[in-house]
Amino acid sequence: MTDRCIHGFETQRCASCRRCPHGLLESRCAVCGAPRTAREAAIALANDRPRPSEEHRGYEILYASGERSWYIRADADAPRSTQSWGSAFQARRAIDALLDAPEPATNGKSKGKKKRA
Repeated sequence: MTDRCIHGFETQRCASCRRCPHGLLESRCAVCGAPRTAREAAIALANDRPRPSEEHRGYEILYASGERSWYIRADADAPRSTQSWGSAFQARRAIDALLDAPEPATNGKSKGKKKRA
């Protein structure tokens, strides 16, 4: 079983609870190069680098570096989704919503008005 933080996420995926290799909260570590100010974050965004694709519940999550967007696809041969997400976390939640949504009920009856004789 994976460890969950107080926010309900895996510890290493939670921005508030993630720990650096030094054992400190990543946002507090002076040795790590994590951005701490808006300026540092803007510089990190300017240095947009390719990121490895991920797999979640049978779907592939891939990053488009020029667009700074995350996309999903069912398998390696399928086209990527037309909808994009700002983070891999949001893409995982979209996959969860897609797979956990109930199937629409079809009972074979038409929804039109009844004809009177």
